[in-house]
Parts: sequence; C-alpha cells; structure tokens
Amino acid sequence: MENGRFAKYKYFTHVMINKTDMFMITRSGVLFVTKGTFGQLTCEWQYSFDEFTKEPFIVHGRRLRIEAKERVKSVFHAKEFGKIINFKTPEDARWILTKLEEAREPSPSL
Repeated sequence: MENGRFAKYKYFTHVMINKTDMFMITRSGVLFVTKGTFGQLTCEWQYSFDEFTKEPFIVHGRRLRIEAKERVKSVFHAKEFGKIINFKTPEDARWILTKLEEAREPSPSL
C-alpha cells in the first residue's frame, strides 16, 4: 500500500465497509483504506491510538465513532476531531469495536 509506507505497521485485522473501502486495525492505530480502479490501495485517513481522546463507541447501531485529537485539515483551517464509520450491519460494528479493544491491549511479553 502506497509503496510500502505502512510496511512497519503490525496488521491486526480489517473489515470491508463496501466493495472498495476497508477499515483496518494495526497494533498502533486505525486506517481507512480505499481500493482504486486498478487495485491500488490508498490510505484515506489514519489515527494512532495515542490520538484517541475517548474510547471508540457505537452510534445508531452500525456507526463506529472515533474521537481524536484536533487536526487542521486544510489551508482554510477546517478542524477535524475524529471520524464516523458506517458499517453494513450492527454486528460488523460490534465485532470491529471488540477487535479495537483487543488491539489496544498490551502485547504479552515473551
């Protein structure tokens, strides 16, 4: 993805949002990835777990809300405080919320 830009991230799991979009969890954060016409994968946005300002939670059954530290998006200074991801089903939303909790748990020492 993006010429190896995310190669050092430790993959945990993902869920497809639709035919072209996926929500991916790594051991250090989350990424929203889009598959292009020719199969290329592009990260549309990402947050590290350190940027979360609240525990993620479900809204209206199938929407996952992630609140994160303020970011300035553009020259016009639009502010962004997180994302809402619309899943196909409430079950998908609950499953990914559980996986987010698991990914944020400290890894056991060997």
